[in-house]
Amino acid sequence: MVPRAQLAPGHADDAVVVQATMVHTADAAIENGRVLIRDGRIEAVGPDVGAGERLIEVEGHLTAGMVVLGDRTSLGAEARDETRQVMDTADLVHGYDAESKDWAPFLEAGVTAVLLTPEAGALVGGRTAVVKPGGAVMSPRAHLDLCFSTAAFRDGVAPSSYPGALAMLEEHMAGGAGGFGLIKDGLPVHLSARTRAEGLRAIAFAQRHGLKGALSGVARAGDLAPELKEAGLAVILPPLGPGSDPRHAASAAALAKAGVPMGFSLDAKKASPTALRFTAAQCMKAGMPRAAAWSALTSQAGAISGTTAGSLAPGSAADLVLWSGDPLDLTSRVERVWIDGAAVHGGDDQ
Repeated sequence: MVPRAQLAPGHADDAVVVQATMVHTADAAIENGRVLIRDGRIEAVGPDVGAGERLIEVEGHLTAGMVVLGDRTSLGAEARDETRQVMDTADLVHGYDAESKDWAPFLEAGVTAVLLTPEAGALVGGRTAVVKPGGAVMSPRAHLDLCFSTAAFRDGVAPSSYPGALAMLEEHMAGGAGGFGLIKDGLPVHLSARTRAEGLRAIAFAQRHGLKGALSGVARAGDLAPELKEAGLAVILPPLGPGSDPRHAASAAALAKAGVPMGFSLDAKKASPTALRFTAAQCMKAGMPRAAAWSALTSQAGAISGTTAGSLAPGSAADLVLWSGDPLDLTSRVERVWIDGAAVHGGDDQ
């Protein structure tokens, strides 16, 4: 039995090799695979890495942690400001509470990175951030949130229509101040929408200004696969539940077939983080390849967030999850979670 502290290297010269029954990378599953960790980061992955280093053997399937692309856990009032429609200089990271007990379900579900996004209701909702549940901030400014849905319309407050909203956004783009200056300099955009028509407006705006980022919230974004592919935009899909329209899973499968990068959001106030794997299972049932489903939960989602989250590649943080079985088998459970090489969930021993 290995004490928890021994799984986390103490300084830059310390190294540890974790060997698991199966190690899942983005491209393959390695039987009796190894992950070499030094100073909380992954140095190498393979069947024979880390010869001579301290070896720790665990039973189960070892993977990168999963990535949630959209949630408001612990943000509180930072998620929305009723007094402003344009909050391009607001950074949601200021509302992140690493001490919140609400992060425990994320770790229990195998989630090690979360993209914090604002609550729908403002035309420009602020700048998103990528955090580790109960841990460090990976990216304090990941996107600028722009809303193209009717959620941005309020009685008696401009804008009150789609033309008015687009005109206001164009005006701010022309001004180039604050967050709009950042997206002109390459900061990706988080394009919030709900319907196909709203999604098309968001895509057209991004193309008009040469913006990169992701369309979020359109459950049947697969209908827009050609437009998304041409615009070079990724997609963030809402999670699926037992009663979800089967066309939503089919839409996700269509995006994968078209080669459009994707990941999944989560509103933890409404859905448990366990909904992520259920969503992936539904997408696979609808025809999405297994590799694409797992990538959407991990490395591809990390890339959409602008970080190396969800990756077992050398240089990435050692954010790992040990599962009792195949992570995409819904009967498998999370045994242990490590963030930056330190155990944060699970028993004290292995």
